[in-house]
Amino acid sequence: MRMRQSKHTSMRDIVVVGGGLSGLAACHELARLGARYTIIEVKRRFGGGIRSSLARGFLMDGCAFVYHALADDRLTALGLAGQQARGDGTALLRGGSESLIAALAKDLRGGRLMRMALSSLGWLGGRFTLCLENGIMLDARALILALPARYAARALYNLSPGTAELLAEFRYDSLARVSLGARQPDMPADFVPQSSDCAFVLATDAPGRVPDRDHVLLQVGLRSDDSEDSQQLIARASRLLDIHEPLVARVDRWPEADLLPAAATLHADRLRAIHASLPGGISLVGSDYGRREAQNTGIVHLDERMDMGREAARSALAFLRM
Repeated sequence: MRMRQSKHTSMRDIVVVGGGLSGLAACHELARLGARYTIIEVKRRFGGGIRSSLARGFLMDGCAFVYHALADDRLTALGLAGQQARGDGTALLRGGSESLIAALAKDLRGGRLMRMALSSLGWLGGRFTLCLENGIMLDARALILALPARYAARALYNLSPGTAELLAEFRYDSLARVSLGARQPDMPADFVPQSSDCAFVLATDAPGRVPDRDHVLLQVGLRSDDSEDSQQLIARASRLLDIHEPLVARVDRWPEADLLPAAATLHADRLRAIHASLPGGISLVGSDYGRREAQNTGIVHLDERMDMGREAARSALAFLRM
């Protein structure tokens, strides 16, 4: 007797692990192409470090704040026409960076498993096997891993030890991103601090991000360890910028979340070796694998992250047709 394949099983032909920007872009492309997929995300929400919050008229971002400007037609396709405030080759979203995550996620129709952590990957009966940390086992014909290198290394340890070894070589910086809202008249004329502990200072007075043009929103990238709490980080950022008392403040931090800069040739060689070592049917996407080497200037390449997700989706479908 022939057993009918259940809809739940067939939806796992492609599994996307990680619901950050690259993972969601992959799902968005899979949905556009009519493919079935399941996305696994360890948190309660999509977006990873991209999240926005409003306080006293200041719209602050965790992680991605200022980015290299996106093509207007790309934002229009996502329903975000007119939301980009441009600078000199850079931009930000008037509705906060999280509006990009919401636009990618709103029409997803695939299966989703939230608050699920991937433990390890294997291969059995011509399919990839996924072991989740709660003991659940899944399988898939193709995988898109939208994970930082350190997590991908752990997941691939048994399936592809050579890839895991290369991924384990990545080194990270620990940057706390401190958002401060202040009045423009309270700001010094030149607020770029001279401190090795400060990676960057970004600022905007764009409509939608501040109460009015008499105010400014700043994001300060501070190198920090676990010994400093949020209030200490806010105080340090305020001293660096000579702000006596910020109107609003917020701290976002993830230990070892920022890839340390490496020589361009080393970075390119490492990526080539990693992609060559991956088993067929697996793609690695995310900020760690960008073709441009890390800079830690706070200005991010969201376009590259989304492009990686879309390319991985098309590669997964091509693999299924082989």
